Amino acid sequence: MFIDSEKRLKQLSDEAKKNTEDLEEAKKNSRFTQESPKGWERVRELLKDSQGISALKLYSFLAEHIDPTCGAVVADQQFLAEKLGVSRSTIIR
Repeated sequence: MFIDSEKRLKQLSDEAKKNTEDLEEAKKNSRFTQESPKGWERVRELLKDSQGISALKLYSFLAEHIDPTCGAVVADQQFLAEKLGVSRSTIIR
C-alpha cells in the first residue's frame, strides 16, 4: 500500500507540529518539582537533628536541580560541598 507523497508530507508535518506542542507543554512545568508523602516524611525526619539539616540541604538541592527527562542529577562531591557551604566529608556522610 502506497501513500501519496503529499499526504505523507502532511502526516509528517502534523507529527512535527504535535511534537512541538508537546515540548512547549512540558516546558510550562519545567521548574516544578513534586514531593511524595514519603518525601515529606523524610524532610520532617531530617529536620530533627543537626546532621539532618545538612542532609536536608543536599536533598533540596538535588530536588531543585533534577533533570525532569531522566530523573537524575550529575555532580561531583566537591561541587556539591562548595554549593552547599559544607565539607566534602559532610556530602559523603
